[in-house]
Amino acid sequence: MRQYVVKRLVMAFAIVYFVVSLSFFMIRLMPGNPMSALEAQLQKQGGMSPEEIQQRVQAIYGLTPNEPLGRQYVDYIWNALHGDLGNSISDPGESVVHVIANAAPWTIFIVGSSLVISFVAGIAIGALMAAFQNSAFAKVMTFVVSFLSAVPNYLVAIVLLYLLTDVHHYFPISGAYSVNITPGFSLGFVGSALYHAILPIAAFVITSFGAWSLSMKGTAVSVLGSEYVRAAESRGLSPRRVAQSYVGRNSLLPQVTGLALSVGFLFGGSVFIEFYFSYPGLGYYLINSINSRDYSVMMGCFLLITSSVVLANFVVDLVYPAIDPRIARPGLARRAEEQKESAEETAVVAKAGV
Repeated sequence: MRQYVVKRLVMAFAIVYFVVSLSFFMIRLMPGNPMSALEAQLQKQGGMSPEEIQQRVQAIYGLTPNEPLGRQYVDYIWNALHGDLGNSISDPGESVVHVIANAAPWTIFIVGSSLVISFVAGIAIGALMAAFQNSAFAKVMTFVVSFLSAVPNYLVAIVLLYLLTDVHHYFPISGAYSVNITPGFSLGFVGSALYHAILPIAAFVITSFGAWSLSMKGTAVSVLGSEYVRAAESRGLSPRRVAQSYVGRNSLLPQVTGLALSVGFLFGGSVFIEFYFSYPGLGYYLINSINSRDYSVMMGCFLLITSSVVLANFVVDLVYPAIDPRIARPGLARRAEEQKESAEETAVVAKAGV
């Protein structure tokens, strides 16, 4: 088990390092940046030598525009290992850590709430669809959830914005809370935050619960037709015991795994929703940093998103061996497979004898 954990941990660090390195070089291939714009502006004004212009840009942004790319990469990795992600280029003096620290709670709030709501609703509807798979309800809901899961969440966000903020003015069009309320642990602030989060959460839930429903339905239907469920029923176990111990547990395990992996996409799962609603989360700042070529904020957002996805996969890798030790011990898996094949052969012989 220790070797299994060490192997997964090394792999997680390697993936984060590779993605961060790739992102570092790729975003610098994008044309234009605020430093180049400031250099051009100072050159037009005249009266300054190229060395003085570079000194002025370095004083404002804390970066040397013409520093070799390899040197920039080494400095960034070294500083990132020490918790320093640099300063925002488009907002001089503002550290990237501070920008992320202010934006992350809002993203966690709306995406986390949306994920829980969509997961619970999807599992419940999927279980009902599997239990009544030949009914009109199951057929109608299958069509509905299939359609909704295929609709992009930003399209739903645009429709909600138009209908409920522009046409009818039921909800605010932007922001995380009212500008007239001071942030703090007060009833007014909490109510305003919830009020501003309704539409972003709704746009996420409407387009995501359908995938959970279809996944739960498919898994439950597959489990209902499995041999061990039929064997449990033939032994005279009660329907409730079969549903809880056999169908429910085996159907929920893949969904819980999917939920754990979805948590990894918590910070990057609502980029367009936050942008369209002008909601001050990570997605909103990521889009703005891309538009303004703010390398530092872009790298900070990419680093957080990558780390969260890798961490979620790492946690799942650790939890799975606790549920099924055969994952960490391949010998058990082989023996279990041999036992399964032997049981199948015995069943075939028994049927032939009957």
